[in-house]
Amino acid sequence: MAETVAIKTKQMSEEMRAKISSLTAKERKYFSVMWGKSGVLYITSKPGVAKSAIGRSIAAKMGFRYMDLRLSMVDETDVGLYPSVSDVEGVKCLDFVVPRWAIEANKQPTIIHFEELNRASQQVRNAALQLLLERCIGTEFKFNETVLMMSSGNLGDEDGTDVEEFDMALNNRLIHMNHTLAVDEWIEGYAEKNVHRLIVSYIKTHPEQMYKVSENSKAYATPRSWTFMSDFIVSNFGEDASPRDFLPLLKEVAHSYVGNSATKFVQYCEDMLNISIDDVLNNYDGIKKDLEKYNRDKNSELIQSLKEKDINKLSEKQLKNCVKFLENVGDDEKTAYLLYILDNIADVSNPKMKNFLLSFEELLRTIKKVNKPTK
Repeated sequence: MAETVAIKTKQMSEEMRAKISSLTAKERKYFSVMWGKSGVLYITSKPGVAKSAIGRSIAAKMGFRYMDLRLSMVDETDVGLYPSVSDVEGVKCLDFVVPRWAIEANKQPTIIHFEELNRASQQVRNAALQLLLERCIGTEFKFNETVLMMSSGNLGDEDGTDVEEFDMALNNRLIHMNHTLAVDEWIEGYAEKNVHRLIVSYIKTHPEQMYKVSENSKAYATPRSWTFMSDFIVSNFGEDASPRDFLPLLKEVAHSYVGNSATKFVQYCEDMLNISIDDVLNNYDGIKKDLEKYNRDKNSELIQSLKEKDINKLSEKQLKNCVKFLENVGDDEKTAYLLYILDNIADVSNPKMKNFLLSFEELLRTIKKVNKPTK
């Protein structure tokens, strides 16, 4: 197998070789098996852990078109030859034609993903296997070398899905790979760009909730269902929505997305709302650990509340807590707040305010907004 991949790799363009470096180790492994075309890549996993997403990711990074056929939902004619009646010298004849998607796939580099192979009907699976193993449809249509193929399925008894077991002969033709998804892998590779940031921060602090089957509920938490719930939030309230915006409605529907995991997520959102700017100013050390759980979401809300405070009237203790708080937020948020108070609120002639600004002397000098405060 390794020798075949090496031979095929030599035929790659320099551009394609460069693109391979952008793949993760797991993506590179899957792509190498597909490129080798010896045996059929068959990845199995629990439902909802990004089997489709990794195929799309590989295709996007490599500049391939991505097609997927969900075999449990199609007819055998959607995969193989489609019957068609034609007229030959006045006689009706039964012909078989190739599906359009196959013709389109041959027009450019394409990855075709045959999903749910072990949940398809026998007729659909037979049609798919001829295509996967022989790279053809019928006797005349053959796929180009630039068409790569992968297949996937669920685990069966292990994950509670109803699947068909393959016989030994078929198993020997498949390249079996178990697909797992670590929390960091999902967050860094997908969620940080595609999932609402509050869900991301929640999974970071509660990694066991990324995939959690619910008792007495058909809905349960997976990367897919968390993404669905994120889409609900963003579609209805926007990418920058805070729990104050979406929580009333989310309470009504969250269980339908992630099952029993909804309870803890809703509580997480409610706890986030319960920390106020007064808590920060009067007892920062006491609430610091709780605040760290919420990442930038809560910080943004608290800074907005801090802008509404007259900083000149804060006590020395409150100003010290304010410094501690600002030291633990992002530079962009910190800079925006300091610029705001300098332009609108801060009395730089006040000794307390001078000491406060001296805590951020280097940052203020960098942004060249004010002169170095003097003692």
